[in-house]
Amino acid sequence: MSVKTLPDQITDLLIALVFVGKLEPGDKLPPERQLAEYLGVDRTSLRMALRTLTRMNIMNTVQGSGIRVRDYKVEGGLDFLGNLYQIDELELGGEFLLSGLELFNRAIPSAIKISVEKNAEESQGKILGIVHQMYQGIQNGSDYRELARLDVLLVDTLLASTGNIFMQVAGGSSRQIRQALTEKNYELIDVKAHLDWLVSMMMRIASGMLEMDEMMRQYVEYIDETTKPLKEYLLSLPKDPQLISSPLHNDRNIMDLDDIMKKSKEVSPLRVVGA
Repeated sequence: MSVKTLPDQITDLLIALVFVGKLEPGDKLPPERQLAEYLGVDRTSLRMALRTLTRMNIMNTVQGSGIRVRDYKVEGGLDFLGNLYQIDELELGGEFLLSGLELFNRAIPSAIKISVEKNAEESQGKILGIVHQMYQGIQNGSDYRELARLDVLLVDTLLASTGNIFMQVAGGSSRQIRQALTEKNYELIDVKAHLDWLVSMMMRIASGMLEMDEMMRQYVEYIDETTKPLKEYLLSLPKDPQLISSPLHNDRNIMDLDDIMKKSKEVSPLRVVGA
């Protein structure tokens, strides 16, 4: 894996602090010079990172007011998620992973429906080819990582067959997390039985025995049942995201900006109503 540049490390740190709630919507960052000194970085690298975050709608620069944090859940986009998955020092938390799993479980049958309606025969052949590789992998004793890689490739091929740009971009931005979730799921289920069910469904669709609405109903019912062990595992994880070390790789190991932003919790004096 390539070493990240200093601007990328700063970007990762600030993204992580936003995601774990150390930087909240409306927070104002210190002036560049002060922040650069605190982080132990040069101002040019800091400025490049802030520019990236501004383009991602995570930060907002207002003339005369400095840089403020935006609400990533409202303003952020797929590029925020794509960067989030690549921060090795960040544990995403069970709640976030569960929400991703729920979305993937609902998106795939929609993609199947769109692909079939567009009669993407070339893609259907590619998908069957990937399924065949997965069967071979099971017979040859391939590990869960390789089988999951093929599963992710299968879904990417399915998304491409829809011709829907939004589906394809969303698939690209979530590829790493789909890989991780699929690996864990394959540890917990009978992968061959899972493939057998998928192939059976594909054959019934191709023969006209299964209408699209019924396919979506059956798929959701099946995948919800199949991923129950994975959901139980995710529920056992800490709910909230955690930063386990600093993405900024210098000797300061900066995990928050509390000191420089004076965000340490201070006890307010008790005020008696009517006094």
